[in-house]
Amino acid sequence: MSAEARSGRFLPDFQSVLSDITRLIEARAVSLYTPHIAPSDPRAIWAATGMPQEALSEYAAYYGNFDVWAQAVTRDGLPPKGSLIDTDEMVRAQDLRRSEFYNDYLKPYEIGRCLVSVVDDGKLPGFPRVRLSIMRAEGQRAFDDQEKATLGAMQQLLRTVIRLHQNTIASGEQSQLETLAFDRLKEPIFILDAAASILASNEAARRVAQSDPRFQLLRGRLVLAETRDNAELRTALTALDAGREVPVFLQLGGNSAGGSPLSLILTRPSGLAVTQMQNCIVLQILEAAAAGAGDKELLVARLGLTDAEAVVALGVARGLSHEEIAQLRHTKVSTVRTILQRLYDKLGINKSTELARLVYQTLSHDIFLR
Repeated sequence: MSAEARSGRFLPDFQSVLSDITRLIEARAVSLYTPHIAPSDPRAIWAATGMPQEALSEYAAYYGNFDVWAQAVTRDGLPPKGSLIDTDEMVRAQDLRRSEFYNDYLKPYEIGRCLVSVVDDGKLPGFPRVRLSIMRAEGQRAFDDQEKATLGAMQQLLRTVIRLHQNTIASGEQSQLETLAFDRLKEPIFILDAAASILASNEAARRVAQSDPRFQLLRGRLVLAETRDNAELRTALTALDAGREVPVFLQLGGNSAGGSPLSLILTRPSGLAVTQMQNCIVLQILEAAAAGAGDKELLVARLGLTDAEAVVALGVARGLSHEEIAQLRHTKVSTVRTILQRLYDKLGINKSTELARLVYQTLSHDIFLR
């Protein structure tokens, strides 16, 4: 069984789907594609059977942004979901043969007629336009009513498969974002089991384990150097593992190397990817002065943002426009945009939606207690 199957991800085999279609409808070639989305985009679908890969690549490169058949069949907007476009009915054969598209693309690949299904019109959020094109050579017969009915009946099934695929992509992006939120935190976070075995940790936690003498690693377990502190840690882990819902707070004094006092917050998580680990407990390490900080201060501490960057990030997460954020900060809109670009560069993201999710994951009450 593949890793994808074990993880429950739905990764449809579009080549098999297209091969099944050719068994029901005679075709020179069949392609399934997402116009206006480049093949390199994770959301894209560019699959074909019966034609060389370069033919599909050429269509994507030169005609993908035009959605040729859908735009040709209607002057205003695009045809609705479920529409079928028979090129024999749309344009006369002699007119088609005079077209640049026919001579530059269709003819070299021996395509004389097409039956195109508007599988999805892209009007629902999160789902792209999807087209299925069944192609025949000039010498092959025209498409009949029975074949059109067969293709029409298959459209809902195709939409279901594609939407499952898109949901898988969205889920994968969310999982990556959750991982980014966890590892970007400047505060050390350990995910432990009841025996203090380390199930996961972020980069800041790994630095603490290597450099702070108050923390030790012993055969994969987290151990506190002071016997009393370690006993309190074990008691807290046992209580949380037994079902305690109220978080546990522990205090560590300064160390001989000049380290500042620390607050340890232990709680059971109820969100994000860490809940996939059974019976896990979150140990969050804060400098004592940081306890009780507000949202802006937490973003500064956890993501290493400046005050200005934290205010803009919070504004984006709360759905404010650039103008509203500028008014809030008593600054220019252009300044907000400059800070936003700096945030993208610093955090390794490029969309406001990704920034909003990262802020919410960073401040999430479900995982990290304030």
